[in-house]
Amino acid sequence: MSDFENAKVRVNEGWLQGYTQGKLKIFKGIPYAAPPVGQLRFRHPKAAGKWRGVRKATQYAAAAIQHVMDPSELPDDENGLAQMLMPSQYEEDCLYLNVWTPAKSPDEKLPVFIWVHGGGMIAGSGCEVVCDGEGFAKRKDVVVVTINYRLGFFGFFAHPELTAEAGGTSGNYAFYDMRAACQWVKDNIAAFGGDPERITVAGQSGGAIGTSVLHVSPLMKGIVQRVSVESGPIYWGFMKPRERAAIEKLGVEFMEQIGCKSIAELRERDAWELFDAYEKFKEPLGMGNGFGFCVDGQFIPRQCTDMLDDGEYNDFDVLIGSCAQEFPCVDPETYTVEQYHAYLEEVFPDNVENMKKWYPAENGVQAAKMTSTIASDALILGAVKLGQVLARDGRNAYVWLMSKENETQRGRDAGSPHCAEMPYVFGRVDKGERNPFFDYHWVGADYDFMELIQGYWADFCANGDPNGGDRPLWKKYAEDFDICELCNNTHMLESERFDKYRYFYSRLQEEEFPISPYRLSRFVPKK
Repeated sequence: MSDFENAKVRVNEGWLQGYTQGKLKIFKGIPYAAPPVGQLRFRHPKAAGKWRGVRKATQYAAAAIQHVMDPSELPDDENGLAQMLMPSQYEEDCLYLNVWTPAKSPDEKLPVFIWVHGGGMIAGSGCEVVCDGEGFAKRKDVVVVTINYRLGFFGFFAHPELTAEAGGTSGNYAFYDMRAACQWVKDNIAAFGGDPERITVAGQSGGAIGTSVLHVSPLMKGIVQRVSVESGPIYWGFMKPRERAAIEKLGVEFMEQIGCKSIAELRERDAWELFDAYEKFKEPLGMGNGFGFCVDGQFIPRQCTDMLDDGEYNDFDVLIGSCAQEFPCVDPETYTVEQYHAYLEEVFPDNVENMKKWYPAENGVQAAKMTSTIASDALILGAVKLGQVLARDGRNAYVWLMSKENETQRGRDAGSPHCAEMPYVFGRVDKGERNPFFDYHWVGADYDFMELIQGYWADFCANGDPNGGDRPLWKKYAEDFDICELCNNTHMLESERFDKYRYFYSRLQEEEFPISPYRLSRFVPKK
């Protein structure tokens, strides 16, 4: 047998020994950069060192430092969620990736799918059960890669001293990590049977912000060919980068609060001690106001939307969309139709009757679902705006709205929430009740939908076009509201629904509504 048949490959740093599972060869815990600890803390990632002999790649490595979920923090019936979310450990030494390859030989040149996990860029990892690459790789002959990257404080801390040290930039280390992982994949994926010229980077929620930034960053030119942005458009989306000076100011205030006089001293402090201090520091700031991504002048030279408007972005094929009920806005058990109508009259006084027609509700449960649908319809317009920009420039964009619901009454009541596409994309059978981690017994329609959505994603990875086989036609974005609705009866969005999107679009043109998960007040009712 060849070395590849025994799940042994040679990468630039040395030999790796993975393991086989059915038709797959699996490699876990591969370092794509040097550990960002000590003097490498708050620096751009450095190349991983070489090794001699054969390095075992059979277990996940540590996830990035973050708030660690303890089973005692959850109700008894949800302890399983904690177990699925928790890798074996969380460490500052976290820059690792994992590979699932169905290739029979290194010469196959299969398309490559790199997954950037969600979690608001403060939580999550590439070793969560729901983004295990097995179900996608084995069914669709795609090489799947999942990555870890620095999060929160360690991923985005900025300070004037760091800016001077790095020649005029600091912060955004998480994005540099993503770039380093993509570069490692480009340089090494051929050894796993992958094609370095057919790489798609996909991300969901916080990971979608990452892929959106990779789309515009000049530092990504020539590394990958496509991006998939799931529930996190830059336009009118979850977050926008702040100016570096604002993050640097936070950095100065944090250092003063913990009594640290220099970056050299900060690099000597214990990582978990710093994390705990940061948790206390950010508490009075409010959610979303701690260290986050910024216009650093290098990875992000200007505001992302300005760069897109001016045509300054990478020539990547783009798949982008979101779910029909992303945000659970109110409690369906206590909400009433009267409260819902009062909300419509307050927020949409110029269009109340149309809003009632477009978003009808006969009881509190339906009204709660409609509030979520309204916020989510505003979110999808971020994908529409990007589609318009790419169509203007002759680029490829495919926009989706997922309305597939669980085949239960609870699923029909809640709709298609944030993360709903993930179990189907990754083929995590019997997951996806309320979110991708909870158990849900799949029926035939779920298996059919998995086959559909995996086919779309796999063909996009292979060709930059999701169409193929006997799947319903998915039009490239060319005219307003060219949106493919992913559901049990997948189709291009009907023109009868365009009026409500035109209304939201006109409102968004007039004033930018803050529809981040931290500031939903303009599109959702007061709780």
